[in-house]
Amino acid sequence: MKIRKSVKKAMELLQIEQLRRNQLKPINAILDGRDTMVIAPTSFGKSVLYLIPALAQDTGITIVIEPLLALIHDQVHKLRKLDIPASYLDSTQSKSEQKAVLDDLWKCRVKILYVAPERLETGILSWIEEFGQIKIVVVDECHCVTTWGSTFRDAYRSIGEYIDSLEHHPVIVALSATAVPEDRPRIMKLLSMRKAKEFAVSLYRSKLSFMKKHVPSGYGHLSELKKCLKKYHHHTTILFCNTIAATENVAKELKKLYHGEVMVYHSRNKEQEEDMLSGKKHIIVATSALSMGVDIRDVDLVIHYNMPLSLAEYYQMAGRAGREGQHARSILLYNPDDYNKNRWLLKQIEDKKVRGRALKRLDEMKEFCEDEEQCMVITLLNALGDAHENACRYCTNCQKGR
Repeated sequence: MKIRKSVKKAMELLQIEQLRRNQLKPINAILDGRDTMVIAPTSFGKSVLYLIPALAQDTGITIVIEPLLALIHDQVHKLRKLDIPASYLDSTQSKSEQKAVLDDLWKCRVKILYVAPERLETGILSWIEEFGQIKIVVVDECHCVTTWGSTFRDAYRSIGEYIDSLEHHPVIVALSATAVPEDRPRIMKLLSMRKAKEFAVSLYRSKLSFMKKHVPSGYGHLSELKKCLKKYHHHTTILFCNTIAATENVAKELKKLYHGEVMVYHSRNKEQEEDMLSGKKHIIVATSALSMGVDIRDVDLVIHYNMPLSLAEYYQMAGRAGREGQHARSILLYNPDDYNKNRWLLKQIEDKKVRGRALKRLDEMKEFCEDEEQCMVITLLNALGDAHENACRYCTNCQKGR
């Protein structure tokens, strides 16, 4: 497929020598003005899909909606190093810093603006439209629209309404690695996408192997965790816990064994972000928020200290490992208490339909944990709508069958 001159120019600005397979078609769809949804694995390079169209156009602004401040700061930092006119607006900035960004927008010094969905509540889209057309609105990690939007971040469900309030309908781009097939039409509707073109790339990660360990009630996850770290921790490990209290408690114990290596991530502390992104800490104990696309280097081990709420959430977390193409491992620790705690948590969801879907997916997660026969990779990919028939040969279940 022939590459447009504008795309080549944008590639030069981003210092990209060659596009990966399956990247060009969605890029062309966006440039042709088509609302576009892309489902692709972590490390695929989904940001390139909107960055190239954003830079290939002579005029207009691209708004990128991200779920995490750490992710926003990381993306803007990388683009600025390439002299790309990118900026962000968030709650951590002082009034003078925010004013400077708004001034840059007014003077057309910003081509790409990153925000959290809550920022749209300030009317920023309408304000920008007054002096510069919004060409593209990107919703990264778009599965949050139906997961977080239905529970604790209402702003996600209002994105489409803010887009509809604009005089000119921008191109809407929705990106995710774990938007399950049954949720995709609902995501498109909530984002006010029109006749969207959908691209789905295989989510299979050949260099990422999966293990699971049943921890009997009363035995304690911590002992098993220490064994896993002693055996498999080599470069950088991310350890996911279900609650803030658990992350604090586990980190406190691990700091006794790994002096100076351990940090906790569950807040908006910029100092923590810098330690994490710079590679100063090699064991990161985090809540599920860190499962999004924050680019932490050299992660070759992900450990789930508790049973995740769904297979999609589990795969999203596991995908933090091996993003640079190296061999990596994901280890799931679980026991019946995890299921009962998660079930109680999900039953607090007020919306009956949302609660029903969440409980169903938790039951699927429980079945996955207890199944001792089916290849873990086949189960995961099939649940995410990616038909996969060949056993991986390396997961816990495949190893048992050898």
